[in-house]
Amino acid sequence: MDKLLRHIPLLSLDVRAVILKDIRIFWRDTTQWGQSLILFGILGVYILNLRFFTEQFTSLFSGGQFGGDYFSKLVSFMNLAACALNLATLTTRFVYPQFSLEGKRLWIVGLSPLGLSRVVWVKYLLATGISLIISIPMIWLSSDMLQLPLAQQIFFCASISVMALSLNGLAMGMGVMYPDLKEDNPSKIVSGFGGTFCLVVSFIYIGMAVILLGIGSPFGSPWQIFGRASDAQQLIYMGLFLIFSACVGFGPLAYGLRRARSFEH
Repeated sequence: MDKLLRHIPLLSLDVRAVILKDIRIFWRDTTQWGQSLILFGILGVYILNLRFFTEQFTSLFSGGQFGGDYFSKLVSFMNLAACALNLATLTTRFVYPQFSLEGKRLWIVGLSPLGLSRVVWVKYLLATGISLIISIPMIWLSSDMLQLPLAQQIFFCASISVMALSLNGLAMGMGVMYPDLKEDNPSKIVSGFGGTFCLVVSFIYIGMAVILLGIGSPFGSPWQIFGRASDAQQLIYMGLFLIFSACVGFGPLAYGLRRARSFEH
């Protein structure tokens, strides 16, 4: 891993050391990667059965008031919501406790030349990169299973990318706001008030984001019963989605970075 990271340009030695430390801690804790394998296994079963579920669902309601095309759009946005909820579960479970896992060693990190705020920023970038590596192929594969057009697949990939940035910023920022430096078990850290609050806010954000994306979608959605949105409406709702995502994600992250600079360690 060290040799691999050396080939990444613009990666300083101190940043590389933080990344290696976090990866090694995660890999040595069998409970963490064991739980992630269970989540990925459930997600794999969901993706493999997605096309069969869609065919059954569409054929069941094809003769209804809205027709089968309406329910195809409904399933496509339900798939986006399912992928985003899985991402929120991962960020709350694995990203939120990252700051607290420094524990009693936090004062060493705080007094290092790297600085505590920069450590938080590196953790955020690492978590976001891993989330994008997971979420983009996940939404692309599931959209392909639904036989969506290429442009719509790109639309969903861009949407989940923005949501990954926001969810990781929310989890990292709230992890700094509600630290538990006395606990070494990540599961217990997440089960506290801060972790529960982070998960609830993540779910609310995903619900609002999917609604905004559905209203402003250029490809039609279950919220566009009376026709697709105009170009002006699409720009408005896409802008609202980006502004809302920035507030939910980068607001807590900016506050967490500012608090990390003045954190008493």
